[in-house]
Amino acid sequence: MNEEKEIKERILHKASEMFFQFGFLKETMDEIANKLGMSKKTLYKFYPGKEHILRELFHNVKCEIDDCIKELWADESMDFVVKVKKLMNFIGTHSSKLRGPLMEDIQKYHPEMWEEIQEFRKQNSLKKFTVLISEGIEKGVFRKDIDQSLIVLTYIYAIQGIVTPEVLSQIPFSSSQVFESLGKIIFEGILTEEGRIKYSSVHPDNHIVNEASVNIEGEEK
Repeated sequence: MNEEKEIKERILHKASEMFFQFGFLKETMDEIANKLGMSKKTLYKFYPGKEHILRELFHNVKCEIDDCIKELWADESMDFVVKVKKLMNFIGTHSSKLRGPLMEDIQKYHPEMWEEIQEFRKQNSLKKFTVLISEGIEKGVFRKDIDQSLIVLTYIYAIQGIVTPEVLSQIPFSSSQVFESLGKIIFEGILTEEGRIKYSSVHPDNHIVNEASVNIEGEEK
């Protein structure tokens, strides 16, 4: 690793810590240089302003997410269900950074960047989740009788609607906990086995058939 690359990584690491802890607006290039123990001239040599630092930070995060997901999905030795769980945990961990002063600053004062982040999340989730659902159906892990495009859209819009600074600030859960709950709802459902049997016995006219006539699969005899 050459010296210039090492310096850039030091700057990005320290700026990231400061931005996530105190927000983007409160931090200045002077303070970043001071924390790094370097001159402002050196800092400006690599980054003309803190907006440039921020953009590179998010570019690196995008690359890291893509690389990690590709590596995880390429592991053919891993059981599919374990792979799904690891993927959801990974996404939840990274999305936990969406909570805090930095993301609030971006949403309020840099809406164009916030839109880019949202679009990346949407497109990335759309592509990865579509592949995940299709493979799960082929392997017999997911049901075939539910439209997979509807499952994907439900997941994407649930994320976009819930995992935002505004919503997360109103609930006592981190984004990783929200992701875990969404995963449980989408992949495991909210009905107990008894509830599934009873739910499947409800006819369109809203009456329940005799429970004795419903077998363990929830099908009317």
